[in-house]
Amino acid sequence: MFIAVILYCSVITDPTSCDVMIRKNHLFETQIECQREIKNVAEGLLVTGHYVKAKCFAFNPYGELTWSNTNGFG
Repeated sequence: MFIAVILYCSVITDPTSCDVMIRKNHLFETQIECQREIKNVAEGLLVTGHYVKAKCFAFNPYGELTWSNTNGFG
């Protein structure tokens, strides 16, 4: 499963103008599905003059141990 995260800023040199958008109530089954969704949202923000960075992260909603969180990187 994947979770979508978008960082968007009104002024690129002013971090106080930034906000984060997370689709916490909807996880995506595939990375492609997630990327398709964040692309649409990011394009909408770009049209309004925002600076945008969007990414999909692998997410385990069940809290089970995975390799990445057993080796000190998770």
